[in-house]
Amino acid sequence: MAYTKKIEIQHYTESQDEIGNDGMLWAVLIRAWAKIEENASGKEYYEAAQTNSENDVVFKIRYTKALENKLTSELRISYRGALYDIKSIGGLAERAPELTIRTVLLNGGVR
Repeated sequence: MAYTKKIEIQHYTESQDEIGNDGMLWAVLIRAWAKIEENASGKEYYEAAQTNSENDVVFKIRYTKALENKLTSELRISYRGALYDIKSIGGLAERAPELTIRTVLLNGGVR
């Protein structure tokens, strides 16, 4: 399978507005071509007597140093207008040729 889907990996970072006020925002860390495995392990669970659906998606990209020393809690993926919370990045420590990024669709994909 080829890397045919364009994704953005974003990181939460400090910034300043035009008058110098400090703030936090999501900025693009890298843009990459990816392979996608949708509903890799989608699951349903019961919480507070209601059913919730959690959509897991696995993105696979070529290795990049840009992700080294980054906390997954400060990263997310933007793909086709939807946002995905990064849960883990496999292969980074071994510098594998391909990284496996496990994600969960955020808020139904709403920005």
